[in-house]
Amino acid sequence: MESELTERQRSAMETAYYAGFFEWPRDSSGEDVADVLDVSAPTFHQHLRVGERKLLGTFLDG
Repeated sequence: MESELTERQRSAMETAYYAGFFEWPRDSSGEDVADVLDVSAPTFHQHLRVGERKLLGTFLDG
């Protein structure tokens, strides 16, 4: 699965995971994670969403 992701997508997902972005309630906002990655919030969310779509597609489509 990891080979499906670009380095930026993997980095965005990993950073978000360890920052608690996926917790409820969130430990970090998208803006917080974007700051750590030194990108804008929209860029972070784009990398995250495309990475999520790829992982879900791999998982669901087998």
